[in-house]
Amino acid sequence: MPHSKNLTLFGLIGITMAFFGTVRSVPTLSITGWTQIFYMLVAAILFALPIALMSAELSTGFPEEGGPQVWVKNALGQKWGFVTSWLLWVQMFFGMVMVASTVGILLGYVINVPELSSNNYFIFTVILISYWTVTLLNLKFDMVKIAGSWGAIIGVYIPFVILVVLGVIYMFKNGIQTDSYLGHFKASELLPNLGDLGSLTYLSGIIFIFAGVEISSVHANEIENPKRNYPIAVIASVILLVIFNLIAGLTVSNAVPMGTLELANITQPYMIFSENLGLPPIFVNIISAMILIGVLVQLSAWVLGPSKSMIKVADEGSLPPFFQKRTKKNIPITFVMIQAIVISIVSVLYIVVPDVNSAFLIMTITTTILYCIVYALIAISAIRLRYKMPQVKRSFRLGSNGNGLMWFVSLLSLLSVAITLTVSLIPPSILDPGQYTGYIIFQVAATIVMVGIALMINKLKKPSWKKSE
Repeated sequence: MPHSKNLTLFGLIGITMAFFGTVRSVPTLSITGWTQIFYMLVAAILFALPIALMSAELSTGFPEEGGPQVWVKNALGQKWGFVTSWLLWVQMFFGMVMVASTVGILLGYVINVPELSSNNYFIFTVILISYWTVTLLNLKFDMVKIAGSWGAIIGVYIPFVILVVLGVIYMFKNGIQTDSYLGHFKASELLPNLGDLGSLTYLSGIIFIFAGVEISSVHANEIENPKRNYPIAVIASVILLVIFNLIAGLTVSNAVPMGTLELANITQPYMIFSENLGLPPIFVNIISAMILIGVLVQLSAWVLGPSKSMIKVADEGSLPPFFQKRTKKNIPITFVMIQAIVISIVSVLYIVVPDVNSAFLIMTITTTILYCIVYALIAISAIRLRYKMPQVKRSFRLGSNGNGLMWFVSLLSLLSVAITLTVSLIPPSILDPGQYTGYIIFQVAATIVMVGIALMINKLKKPSWKKSE
């Protein structure tokens, strides 16, 4: 069924930015000081833009529901299509633990007991309670419909704008703080310090800001003249995201004293700005409650989203009938319960790793690694489909003639994936040296296990698994 061309250029820019408007990533950006400018440009130019442009061509050529899984299946076959959908599901096990961990930290500030933000057992308990609560609510109610749009406005957009405004006012009032992560500016600080390889790992966390950039490509068919307007929308969105994130990141870097920044605690800069600018203490409680609402709404959206994609794959015969079970409300109950159980197990990391900062960064990096494998498959598929299905009409196409531009963009994307995977395996500088081996083993094992399970299931699949009409 053809899409109606009812999306304006500005509308698409707004939708694209909405996917990435979050305050949660600002501390990861801020901890890198002046180097964040370099990291953001690398993440935008090498990572976000190539993937967004390839995804636009693929989504206009293959508009069936399913996105990356459909593209990879058409290019590389059913096995790798299944691996793609599987990885997009399992990455949320780590990603949602990371997101849910901020609930406990925010709750500590809402109830005026900020010391709870560094209590591992409290954060672990709140992850379990919050994720199971939103899971059970989603089994009874359509939570995305109930809380979706207003939850994003209250919990994401307003706090982000307030953070940027307060950060700019703080910088104008106080100038650049010498004891902060910015300190005395030196041109050499704009580039990573290769003498401290552990600091390169933050690039992986910053790239995570753009993870999911392919999602907005589903709207490429809905815009007038996609060949001209889609790249304009994507480039404009990425430029605006870079600008807004850098303003937020640099102003937070300037406000937080060196060595004290808490990656999982987005309330920290609001507290500093509030005290310095003479705002009433209740402001921090209110802003923490607002961000808390946004985090719970995001958790709620992820409870059902990937599960609904996976049950389609299960119905096609890639998974046993056990996975095809639905409730009376058509909710894929097996997937929903499995993900809740696995997320509960993964969250034990907050007890095993004593430092909340380290646990948060490890979860972010694991999620980024799994995303990167999907992006490598998308890049290979984009160039493969040019030769395998050249007859397919693509409303948006990279390059008017030939395949040169597609080769360039695909190889650029594969290069960015290779760089990201490499820096992801370097132990972060915030870890103790004694934890380095454990960190590498965890990341390698998590990746091998998650990909290996998908390949094993695919090898064992039977014709009888396919759901009968």
